[in-house]
Amino acid sequence: MLKVLSSLAAFWTVQLNAQTADSQNTGTTWDYGVLVSMGYFNFRNSLFVDVGPDPPGNLSDDWGELFIRPWVSFERSGDTGTWFGVASWAFARTGDDASEISGGHAGSTDFDNLYLGWRFGSPQPGQFEVAGGRIPYQIAHGFLLADGYADGGSRGGLWSNPRMAWAPGARIQYQRAGHTVDVFYLERDERPEWDPHTRLSGINYQWQSADSAWTLGASYMAFKANDLDPELDGANVWNLRLYTTPFPVALSIEAEWAWEDNGLALNSTAWYVQPYWTWEEMPWQPTLYYRYAWFEGDNPDTRANEAFNPLFPAFYDWGSWSQGETAGEFFLSNSNLKTHMLRLHTRPGSNIGTGLIYFDYLLDQPGSYQGGVTSDKLAREINWYMDWKVNKMFTFSFVLARNNPGPAVEEAFGRSESFRYGMIYLAFSY
Repeated sequence: MLKVLSSLAAFWTVQLNAQTADSQNTGTTWDYGVLVSMGYFNFRNSLFVDVGPDPPGNLSDDWGELFIRPWVSFERSGDTGTWFGVASWAFARTGDDASEISGGHAGSTDFDNLYLGWRFGSPQPGQFEVAGGRIPYQIAHGFLLADGYADGGSRGGLWSNPRMAWAPGARIQYQRAGHTVDVFYLERDERPEWDPHTRLSGINYQWQSADSAWTLGASYMAFKANDLDPELDGANVWNLRLYTTPFPVALSIEAEWAWEDNGLALNSTAWYVQPYWTWEEMPWQPTLYYRYAWFEGDNPDTRANEAFNPLFPAFYDWGSWSQGETAGEFFLSNSNLKTHMLRLHTRPGSNIGTGLIYFDYLLDQPGSYQGGVTSDKLAREINWYMDWKVNKMFTFSFVLARNNPGPAVEEAFGRSESFRYGMIYLAFSY
């Protein structure tokens, strides 16, 4: 298989869960389960940042990952509302000859979710909800804010990312007739080797039309940090977004805009727009996506720092918000970057989804990349993926990727050799 793929990453997952109600019929429902995942990863001619001869010598990276995450949740309903809570704990481990990016031999044991909440009412006449503890929280599609826990490094589990809860955090939410308002306070659970004590408070508003054809949203976040991260200490972030299917046809549009403001320490903008069209009557129901994403880079000729801070995004769909299975997952961040993405997704069967994604990565400010380069052409990448739900218990995912460096990478690292990546993922749930 390695000779066929040139590189390989494999993940096997076992998930067991159950549900029960208490014997006194008081309205309390319990859920519990465990998720176990383990994998092996290999890059061929790995990563542009691995300096070596070109044609390269042995630049392949191999490592394994394992995590075990049991969890339990409950809901108890009564005349005064519903109490709910979740507790999950995770052991994560990275081993073998891992690269510096994946963290080397590292492991950790920690809680993920550990929170308690209360809700009253229903979304139509009006629902109020409050939760606090180690809580998950994500704004919309995770473009800016989703991942509250820094895996990798001394904690292990960089790729599998088994924990995402903010610790601590609190959220108050009100929903009524398509309108949702969140007020929140969150602290990022950083790695011990680099902990700027990032914390933020904010408000998020979202409206969705009754037919779900329009979704509008706006967010404001205020950040604090210590001296390790002066960019975010005192930063204000604004976000606007639109998701719509505006006409009675299969055209949909997504768009988001963000502005970060902290005086000379940070003054930057990012945005993307993504139209896509689905041919529902055609065989395989193809969907064609085009996305242009722009994350500002620092202009070396000004005093201010214009390099967009990518904040804390997370996986939403293939290509979002790690842009590319090689570049975005391992060595590119959403800063000083312009990306053209073209994606074709198809459904050969009711239980299979597959597609191709092409990325063209460009620098916004070549002069601030790796001490300064002259070309804005960073790299090009193509991904193939397939998700296959064999039955209710088994799901496979497959990925093949190839990344070709551009002139900017050749200037910065002396690399012109492409590198390749593959992944096999198996999930079992019961």
